[in-house]
Amino acid sequence: MAAEPSTMPKPERKAVILRYFADNEVMLPTGLTHTLLVEYRDVTFSERTTRRMLTELADDGLLEVVDRGGHPLYRITDAGRARVDD
Repeated sequence: MAAEPSTMPKPERKAVILRYFADNEVMLPTGLTHTLLVEYRDVTFSERTTRRMLTELADDGLLEVVDRGGHPLYRITDAGRARVDD
């Protein structure tokens, strides 16, 4: 599923991130999310792109932001889980 940043379309980037959260039932900060995606999903897009995609997925209601002492963590919502299952 890995691709060069310029060849992986935005919807696919979002899908990879959402699938990771659905498969692992985790609550993660941006940096660790990116590190795990690189390690386990072989993504090549940047941490900046990961941050942007997380924000957009949260804006779409597919991820939620949980504030833990000033550090935002992301986790999948029921709507996000339903999207992955479609």
